[in-house]
Amino acid sequence: MNEASREVFWNISLQWPMYVLATIGFGLLLYGVFIHIKRLRVGLPSDRAGSWWKRTTSFVSLAVVDGLLHRRFFGVDKPLRPREFFPGLMHFLIFWGFIIFLLATIVGSAEQILRGNVYLAFSLIVDVFGILATIGVILALFRRYIWKPKRLDNRWEDLTALLIILVTILTGFVVEGLRIAATELQTNPGWAVWSPGGWVLAKAFSGASDATLRGWHIGIWWFHVVFSFGLFAYLALVNSRLFHILWDPVNIFFRNLGPRGALAPIDFEKTELFGASKIEDFTWKQILDLDACTRCGRCQDACPAYFSGKSLNPKQVVLDLKDHLYDVYPGKFSLKAASSRKEMLGEVITEEVIWDCTTCRACQQACPVYIEHVDKIIDMRRNLAMEKSKFPEAVREALKSLGTRGHPYRGTTATRTTWCDGLPIDTVSDAQDIDVLYWVGCSAALDDRNIKVARATVKVLRAAGVKFAILGDEEACCGDPARRIGDEYLFQTICRQNIEILKGHNVKKILTSCPHCFNSLKYEYPQFGGNYEVVHHTQFLAELLKNGRLNVKNPTSLKAAYHDSCYLGRYNDVYDEPREILKAVSGNVVELPRRRSDSFCCGGGGGHIWMEEDPEKRVNNRRVEEIIKAGVKCVATACPYCLTMFDDGLKAKGAEETVKALDLSELLAESLEDSK
Repeated sequence: MNEASREVFWNISLQWPMYVLATIGFGLLLYGVFIHIKRLRVGLPSDRAGSWWKRTTSFVSLAVVDGLLHRRFFGVDKPLRPREFFPGLMHFLIFWGFIIFLLATIVGSAEQILRGNVYLAFSLIVDVFGILATIGVILALFRRYIWKPKRLDNRWEDLTALLIILVTILTGFVVEGLRIAATELQTNPGWAVWSPGGWVLAKAFSGASDATLRGWHIGIWWFHVVFSFGLFAYLALVNSRLFHILWDPVNIFFRNLGPRGALAPIDFEKTELFGASKIEDFTWKQILDLDACTRCGRCQDACPAYFSGKSLNPKQVVLDLKDHLYDVYPGKFSLKAASSRKEMLGEVITEEVIWDCTTCRACQQACPVYIEHVDKIIDMRRNLAMEKSKFPEAVREALKSLGTRGHPYRGTTATRTTWCDGLPIDTVSDAQDIDVLYWVGCSAALDDRNIKVARATVKVLRAAGVKFAILGDEEACCGDPARRIGDEYLFQTICRQNIEILKGHNVKKILTSCPHCFNSLKYEYPQFGGNYEVVHHTQFLAELLKNGRLNVKNPTSLKAAYHDSCYLGRYNDVYDEPREILKAVSGNVVELPRRRSDSFCCGGGGGHIWMEEDPEKRVNNRRVEEIIKAGVKCVATACPYCLTMFDDGLKAKGAEETVKALDLSELLAESLEDSK
C-alpha cells in the first residue's frame, strides 16, 4: 500500500472514536470483573493467597504447556486420551487465532506504525491466524451440532459465543478485502498476497467502483470496531460462555499446591459451621471454580459413578452450583442476595448425587482448568453428616462401629491381633531397635480376605530381614472412612488419639498396605501435628527387590495386569513400584485399557465399601468387566478396598474361577517359595 492510500484509509477510520469505544469496552469489562470479584467475596476465606513465588513460577510453567501449548486440552499429558485431540485442536485454533486477530483489531493503528517487510510479516501472521480461528469455529460448530458428543450440553450461549467469534473474524477480513481492492490491487499487487484472507475477498470485490469500495469499507469497518469492542461489554455484563477466558488463568494460579489427597480441616474451636449447606459456605476459591468451568465435559467422561449409571455428574454439580450462585446473587450492578432461594442440599444438589461420589478424583485429574470437584462434595457431605445426621443406613452403622469399636467392620468378632495368630510378631511396646512400624489397617486386620494380605506382607518382610513391629491392640482406624463420609469431628478425634499413641512409642517411620491409611497418615495427620515418614508396602517391597534382599524363585505363570488404586495412583503418584513388583514375579504382564492416572475406580472409596448399592450401577462391576475383557487370569492390586470390590465383582460376573484378584504382597510371597 502506498503512503497516500494508507493515509486516506486511516483517516476514514477516525482514530479518536475508536479509542473512545475501546475505553468504554475496557471500562465495562473491568466493571464486570469488579462485580465478579465482589461475588467471590460472598464465600469464606481460603489460604490460597500464600506461596506467591511458588505460585507464580509454577503458573508461568503451566501457562506455557497447558495454556499456550494446550497440553491438557490435547490430552498429550495422558497417552490414553487420543479422543481429546480433536477438541484440543479445535480449541487451539480458536484460542490462538482469535487472540492474535483480536490484538490486531485493538492495535488498529498498526498500519501507520509498521513499515516495509515488518508490515508484510505482521499482515501475514494476522491473516493466517484469522483463517485458523475460522477453521476452529467451523470444527466447533460441527462437533456441537452435527457430531454431538454426549458430554456436551448445547445452550444458546454456546452458539452465541461461536457466532461472535466468527462474525468478528469475518468482518475483519471483509474490511481488509475492501481496502486491498481499492488500493493495493491497483497500486502494489505484490503486497496484497501477504494478506491472504483479505486478498481472496479483494479479488471478489475488484469489479466494484472506488466510491463503492470506500463506502462499504467505512460502514463495515465501523460495524467491525463496534462489534469487536462490544464483545468486552458482552463479557462484562452477560454470564457468557466466553467468561471463562478471564477466570481460567486466575483459577489455575490459585489451584491447590499442597498434597492433592489432603482435605481441609475444620477448626471446631473457631467455627460452628460444619460443612456447606448454602452457597456462602463455600470458600471464595470454590466459588471461583464455578466461573472457571468451561463445560468441556472431561470430568463427566472420567467419572466412574456417571459411567456406571448413577446420578452423579461432576460437570452438572459445578453447573448447578453456578446457576444457584447467580440465582442467589443475580445483580449486574449490586450484589444484594435474592429474597428467596432454593435449598442447596436437596433441591439444587440432591443427597443421592452427594453420596454417589467415590472420591476417586478422576474428575479433577481430567479437568484442564484445575477445578476441585471432590472438596465441594465432601463439604456438602459434612453438612449432611454433622448438621443433619443424614447417612445411608449402612454408612451409619459403619460410623457407629468406628466410634465405639475403633473400626468400621461392625459384624466382625476378630480382634486387632487375630490375623497374626501363629506368627512371631512383636508389638511396638515390646520390640527394640525396629526399622519400621507396620500399620496393619482395619481391612488387613479384620476382613477375612485381606488378612491373607497382612500375613503375606509379614512373610516377605521376614524373608528380607526387616525389623518391624505392630501396634497390636493399640492400633485403631486411621480415620479416613469417617473423613471421606463427612464426619470430620470423628476423624479428628481418632486422628488425635492415634497421634498420641504414636508419639508415646516415638514412631518415626510407618509402613502400611492400605492406600487410604497411607494417604491419611502421610498428608492429613501433619495437619494435627503427626509428622511421620510413611511408605506404602509396594514402595517398600520394590525397594527390597531392588536391593537384592528378596530372591524370587517361583514366578507365576498367570497372565497378569496391575490395577492402579485411586488413592495410591491419582492421589499420590505411585505408579512404577507396583509394576516393578509384578514384573519381578510374573513373565506375562499386560496393561489394562484404563491405567495409571486414567485408571477406573474400584468403587470402594468415599465410604462406598460399606454402602448398599443397586447391582446394576455398581462401579466395581464395570471395572471387573474391563478386567475380564482384557483376558487376564490375575488382576494384581495394592489396596484392600480394591481387593474386596474385585472379589465381589468377579463373583457377580461368575468369573471367580477364571480370574484371581490378588494383592502384590501375596504374589511376591508365593514367588519366594521353591516350586514343588
